[in-house]
Amino acid sequence: MENRAIAARYTSRKMRKLEPHQTGADIVARLRNAWPGRIYTCHLKHRALVRWIVQWIWRNGYLNLVNLSAHLFLSKAKKWRSLIKLTDYVQKNETPTYKLADAMVVETPAPIVFPLCDQSVLVSPHGRYIFPEIFVTTVRGAMTYGGTNLILADNDVIRHDLFDFEHDYTSEELHGRTLIDPKSSRIRWLLHDQVPEPIPAAATFVDACASNYAHWMTEVLPRIAMFCAEDRFHGVPVVVNDGLHKNIMESLFLVVGAEREIITLPIGRALAVDELFLTSVTGYVPFDQRTAKRCGHSHGMFSPRALESLRNDMETFDQQVDDQGWPRKIFLRRNSGVRKLVNSDQLEQYMVSRGYVIIEPEKLTFLQQMQLFRNAKFIFAPTGAALSNAIFCRPGAQVAVLMARHKRMIYRYWHNMLTPIGISVGSVLGSIVENHDLGMHGDFAVDIVDVMNLLEVMENK
Repeated sequence: MENRAIAARYTSRKMRKLEPHQTGADIVARLRNAWPGRIYTCHLKHRALVRWIVQWIWRNGYLNLVNLSAHLFLSKAKKWRSLIKLTDYVQKNETPTYKLADAMVVETPAPIVFPLCDQSVLVSPHGRYIFPEIFVTTVRGAMTYGGTNLILADNDVIRHDLFDFEHDYTSEELHGRTLIDPKSSRIRWLLHDQVPEPIPAAATFVDACASNYAHWMTEVLPRIAMFCAEDRFHGVPVVVNDGLHKNIMESLFLVVGAEREIITLPIGRALAVDELFLTSVTGYVPFDQRTAKRCGHSHGMFSPRALESLRNDMETFDQQVDDQGWPRKIFLRRNSGVRKLVNSDQLEQYMVSRGYVIIEPEKLTFLQQMQLFRNAKFIFAPTGAALSNAIFCRPGAQVAVLMARHKRMIYRYWHNMLTPIGISVGSVLGSIVENHDLGMHGDFAVDIVDVMNLLEVMENK
């Protein structure tokens, strides 16, 4: 009851929901709802060959047809636009900025891995990197659309500075909302709102991956927290995706507070903003790889300062709630449909014998999940979005991630996120044993001996 009372106290009283147009959905959503899409989803999608053919036709056929159509019919709406980094846009237009955090060096030491023979796959290609300065700028007369963090500004489309379009494939392309020419840094905008909603000022935090809990917690929410912490931006409305999960919205309410207006923007709708506030990137991991032929794909880059700032903000709410006796040792059970740990029952029995408590995070509110992780000292879990709550752990906590070996697995994701904020991360790699056609999302098993070995190392530190 106390958790709900605190959440209610900080729930915004100024919610504004833009209604979608009847034809506002992207083409993928419309295809899914048509009879061919329903047949594919219900009866054919589980077949690996059929799924590969459909994806190939989509990525190499439909979007090329759109490109040809725009060229032949000279469509102004779908013309090529320059795809420009936010810092380059600021420099080109001499736009003033307000610094939130300096650029900083981020160390990337090698983590502990079992079995030991897999140590090499988690070695970073660099010993350190520089995370860029975090700042806020304003763009006049810009358009922000539902379902994307790309911004239309005259003939430019603004992207954040960590996008690498030669390596990174976007959700916007997959859903037919944009067509990107990575070699020429050009983009065609394919989903248009003919009657965008005018608004004097707003700060946009819409993101194609915001509905994913991990992307929200580590890429979107830290940006919102840093923006809202500045008094100079008090009263500026915040724009986010429409239809976000209640736990995501709870985290947003806690960060934004009760007085600031929140505008939810559905896919297909746009805001025409006289003064659009843009906060630069605080963390990023690509949605997908553009091609498997290239090497050097990002496993995620995160600003330690932004994550620490969010963690400190949330500590305020944790202190307002009585200690509910949260366990110090937890094992997260993964119940979702992909990347299942097939020998989870065996592992759970062992972990319980070592004093661990089995947790199903999806059954907890956001505030409860945050409290759980803030009080945990040792965390074992299969890789999954719920593990992003580890950003709320106190420095010195230790996290063990269980994942499958696969050539496209982003092994260093959790390590890159958590190690720079004082949380130790180890890994156990296993083998995909079921649903091989799902690639790195197939179900896997780990050797319990490797789990025992990592546990001994962690608990004897």
